[in-house]
Amino acid sequence: MSKSSDTLARGCLWLVLLLLITVAVFGFLYAFGVRPGIIYFIAVVACSWLVKQMLKPKEESSLNSRIRYRLIFILVVVFCFAGFLNKVAKHTQTYSYEYSEENVVSADTLYVNEQAVPIWSSYRSWKDNAGNAYEGSLRVTQEDYASLKDLSAQYQHRGDPELFWGELYAFLESRNEDSLELLFETFALLQQEHQLNQMEFAQMVTTCIQDIPYALVFSGACLPADQYSDETISEVLENCPECCIGNKQFGIQAPVEFIATLKGDCDTRTVLIYSVLKHFDYDVAILNSNFYRHSVLGLNIPASGQYKVWRGKRYYVWETTSKYFRIGQMGASMNDLSHWNIVLRSK
Repeated sequence: MSKSSDTLARGCLWLVLLLLITVAVFGFLYAFGVRPGIIYFIAVVACSWLVKQMLKPKEESSLNSRIRYRLIFILVVVFCFAGFLNKVAKHTQTYSYEYSEENVVSADTLYVNEQAVPIWSSYRSWKDNAGNAYEGSLRVTQEDYASLKDLSAQYQHRGDPELFWGELYAFLESRNEDSLELLFETFALLQQEHQLNQMEFAQMVTTCIQDIPYALVFSGACLPADQYSDETISEVLENCPECCIGNKQFGIQAPVEFIATLKGDCDTRTVLIYSVLKHFDYDVAILNSNFYRHSVLGLNIPASGQYKVWRGKRYYVWETTSKYFRIGQMGASMNDLSHWNIVLRSK
């Protein structure tokens, strides 16, 4: 075989091995919850070393050739890995439709001072974005659920239409605060058990709610998937027909309702997390977008990523409807913050 043919064959083999090793290394590390930044570094180093060993030239070439080869190699690795990471990010940053036993709420009894208290409870286990594992029960009393069910129907807005959503959220949060004590207790125990700092606690709470499969909340009845022209709605209902709860005024559930049913869309989730973090004295906000028809959390805390400024304070955005979203990270289809407004703040 000629020298040029041998070089070409080696080049093709090099590219195939590069792609296979990159995917294998990334998948292995990602499965064990390693952070993407660390994965990126390890994958590049591992791929570089392995490919170099496999395809090491029999004869050493000139210094310039070796430098040029290595620069090209690194650029190709970075390009391939960045593209692969982007594809995986898009795949993972989607709604979760899976239902399992831990997504089922059951009737239970809690004994307080020898008094039996009927509750709604669901046992959950989840991991935060750093791979830390947590487990605990999300509970509310059946009495509180019965008294607060359909609470949004009691809200009457007579003021500025621009303030409607913020005032509705404030109404739901204030009426539910005393009824979330069992939920606050669960999160407080996890904080003590794991010795969580401010950011770690916020991440533990948020990832717990992200882990709950997305469900639609409609002001009208839930219809079959083929009855909706909206692709997102159709997709959710095609994958999970049970992921919908209807006849809820303004298309939202109050925090106690969410814990008792585990069915919540964007603002149902943001109001719940807002309520929890406000209780633990965080400077938290809710951001809405009429343009995107969506709601996310905002948190004034040392962080990085995208944020909205209000009176000199940075509120870092946090998507709550699906797993894997980190603070400061928005989906590519909704990341123009000029379309987002802070509608409610705790401080």
